[in-house]
Amino acid sequence: MTTLKDVAKLANVSVSTISRFLNNDPTLSIPEETQQHILEAVQTTGYQKKGKKQDKILTIGLLHWYSIEQELNDPYYINVRKGIESYLGKRKVKIIRVFKDDLDQSILQGIDGLIALGKFSSREMKELTTRYPVVIFLDMETETIEYNTIALDFSNAITQALSHLQELGHHKIGLLAGYEVLEDGSVYRDQRIKAFLNKAKQEGLEYNPYVLIDRYSKESGYSMMKTLFKGNSLPSALVCCSDPIAIGAMKAIQEEGLRIPEDIALIGFDDIQDASFTNPPLTTIHAPMEEMGAYGAMMLLNELDKKIHLPFRLVLPCKLKIRKST
Repeated sequence: MTTLKDVAKLANVSVSTISRFLNNDPTLSIPEETQQHILEAVQTTGYQKKGKKQDKILTIGLLHWYSIEQELNDPYYINVRKGIESYLGKRKVKIIRVFKDDLDQSILQGIDGLIALGKFSSREMKELTTRYPVVIFLDMETETIEYNTIALDFSNAITQALSHLQELGHHKIGLLAGYEVLEDGSVYRDQRIKAFLNKAKQEGLEYNPYVLIDRYSKESGYSMMKTLFKGNSLPSALVCCSDPIAIGAMKAIQEEGLRIPEDIALIGFDDIQDASFTNPPLTTIHAPMEEMGAYGAMMLLNELDKKIHLPFRLVLPCKLKIRKST
């Protein structure tokens, strides 16, 4: 018969830690990685608490759209993942992580549900929802509500950014955006670009030729800003669709000897940790990244408990965080 000692040995923790964890001791504080080791050890050994039948340990797959390298260059998805792992770890749910470019995804066989993090084509979404019992797509929007999706309210966020710049007296406002290519070769429709153009036209802003689209990276932000310098005129303010883009643009602006925000005001998007450490600190749209991850995990567990399943679309609010770059 399997004992706590067997579980403790496999998980490389003490027997008392195993006991407190399995008995939901509220005073116990251990890293999420250790929690996962314990859950895997319990499942591997088949340990059951004496006097009662052991509850089934749920296993959730986490499929990353980004590669490991891309995730390291842009912390947006790292923060979403932290929210997922924190929520599931506290509820003793085992997580199996897979990146989309991994050749072997067979380890996802037998999972209870899947969180797909990032941008997926229609073909992939259909395939995943056919293959796994319950799937929730995070950071995805679809034209119709066919799948379980959670995304951010980009349209209102862009409206906040433009309204703030207009209140400061800006009329010539540009946009530095990025594009994301799906598995089928199509480009994901970023609602921020559409929202910016609609609002700029509605308000009669001067935005041409100050709208550029490249990649979501510091390098792209730097390159797009250099392109603007080659034009006949410059905008007095820029909205950037990610903080890395804004940080790259900031470097290019300062290399030209211009001041921020006196010569060009900048607004980023995401509110990553680096945004508050730029010079000057970056005004940005706070995206609830960790909260989106936690909501995704919560909704997945709720879906597993339900007897009636209907697809849903959940949109989370963003908020302007004013610092010194505007």
